[in-house]
Amino acid sequence: MKRVLFAIFVIIPLFSFTIVTLNLSMSSTIGASPVLNDIEMKIFELLPKEATITEFATATFSMNFFLSYNSTENTYVGEWKYKNETVRYEYSPKGYKYYRDFVMECASFPLEKASFYLFSLNEFPDLFQLTFHPALDEYCDFSDEYLVFSSERFSGNRNLFLIDRKSGKLFYMPIYGSSEYFPRISPDRKNLLFQGSLHGNWNIYYMPISDDYSSKIKLISRGKYAAYNPNWLDENTVVYVQEDATSNHLVVKNLKTMKEESYYLPFDWVFTPVKGRKGIIFVGLKESNFGIYELLPDGTVTTVEDSPYNEFDPDVFDNYLIFSSNRDGVFRIYAKNLKTGRVWCLTETLPYDAFYPAFSEDGKLVAFSVYRKDMEPDIWIVRFKPPPE
Repeated sequence: MKRVLFAIFVIIPLFSFTIVTLNLSMSSTIGASPVLNDIEMKIFELLPKEATITEFATATFSMNFFLSYNSTENTYVGEWKYKNETVRYEYSPKGYKYYRDFVMECASFPLEKASFYLFSLNEFPDLFQLTFHPALDEYCDFSDEYLVFSSERFSGNRNLFLIDRKSGKLFYMPIYGSSEYFPRISPDRKNLLFQGSLHGNWNIYYMPISDDYSSKIKLISRGKYAAYNPNWLDENTVVYVQEDATSNHLVVKNLKTMKEESYYLPFDWVFTPVKGRKGIIFVGLKESNFGIYELLPDGTVTTVEDSPYNEFDPDVFDNYLIFSSNRDGVFRIYAKNLKTGRVWCLTETLPYDAFYPAFSEDGKLVAFSVYRKDMEPDIWIVRFKPPPE
């Protein structure tokens, strides 16, 4: 079987400073060469500016890719090899997968090697695409060790994935027979809280961030109806949304005693609670309008941000709130100084809808999901730099 080798070159501008280099040996059978060309072009198109392609053996990442075409089965198989890691992708024009997704799958492997590495070095621009896989990536959370998100990239089922913030390595924590949403890392960095379907209904669970996590998954919610949108109030206390027969309400639960308290609030529906400065911040729906509110310890509810353009997905760090809102025809990530009331946009240069922002543990980064037209979401990062007052 003849193999056609493709040499990849890049012109490096004078005075450029390369953070990460990729040595990509890419080849294919003759019948697959047009597809290989599309994969190469996609890598060039999306490669971060802080990364370059090189032919030197001293590259940060040296990896091999081979693409074959089986004319009898009308099937393409692409395979990346990097050290002891092998990743395989398949595509048939008669199958369920789009051609563009196959090309993006193949291109995403080296792209994410570069982006995760840059992320681990903290060497990336103010606005940065972190994930590139064509499968769904969303619902981030941070600790100083990991960034966790929910993705369908390996099995087509939602699993939890973690990026090691020191090494840039990706690993995942599959729970077979379940789909996982809204992962949240505990304040002591020991546990993952999440919404899952392990028992056939949406429930709230937590498990340790350890090799034996699957044997230590604990069910938190107990209701007859769905429970969702969990978050930590402290390392022993969680809050989540519990549906009932006609609406839903907030539940605060102590994980040591398993005692819980329910809060029925004056809204049609409530969503996405998070620890606020004084109480619990949440999204409330009333008469077709979504706003962000805070439940205070004395039981009163105050307005945090409520415009005619709907506000979703709050997160809080120190005196700052971040959220998603549709104020100019596109859902963007906004921030608000809770002391001064000033609101500004973090993603004004992105022409795509953005949701689910999350602060890093030190408040310097915000991760969020970007939804481009006809594509599954990817994770992006923006540096959080409040403007001077």
